[in-house]
Amino acid sequence: MPHLIEQRNRILALAAMVQVAYLVQDIARRGTADAVEAKTCIASLFKDSGKDVEEIFGDSGKLRTGIIVLTSLLQGTQVGRAKELIKYVASLIALERKLARYPAMLEKIGTELPRIQRQSDYFGSVMHDNVIAAISGLYGDTISNMKPRIIVLGKNTFLQQNSNTNKVRALLLSGIRAAHLWRTHGGKHLQLILRRRSLAEQAETMLHEISRI
Repeated sequence: MPHLIEQRNRILALAAMVQVAYLVQDIARRGTADAVEAKTCIASLFKDSGKDVEEIFGDSGKLRTGIIVLTSLLQGTQVGRAKELIKYVASLIALERKLARYPAMLEKIGTELPRIQRQSDYFGSVMHDNVIAAISGLYGDTISNMKPRIIVLGKNTFLQQNSNTNKVRALLLSGIRAAHLWRTHGGKHLQLILRRRSLAEQAETMLHEISRI
């Protein structure tokens, strides 16, 4: 039973990363993204990491888009902008692993997130412009200083808007949090290569579950 729970945690963490990548794509290419799905990802930054992944994101249904796209990617089904999605997810995993080697940066993130959470409580929403700007600033002070940096592709018209830049950075920080959850629940890079079929089956099972809700 514990083994099955950990498998579920890994799939949900992967789905969260995919959902982040998908939302970032939408902002960069269309100038907008699903607000509810973005809130699910960003709010996870303020949840206790000791909990199961499903508790951190509310429930698996809130990662529906991530699970759908992840299932297609693992099965090799045609997905629009698939290469870009995979690159974003791979970058999130790589940066999270590198971040673990920077204790000062980790400490700054750990110190600043509770402060931003209090700001969120004051404004009444994690999606308030001031809260998103604060998360974006934290990303800029920390993750942006590591290499290789995540290069977001899209239309300059959208990417040059401060509100969109802030949302993208806030989402990317939540994606790195999801990558941390993936790793702490036993996720490894080789699993994505050697156990792709098994992961695809697990993701598809989860997709059927949320479709019945």
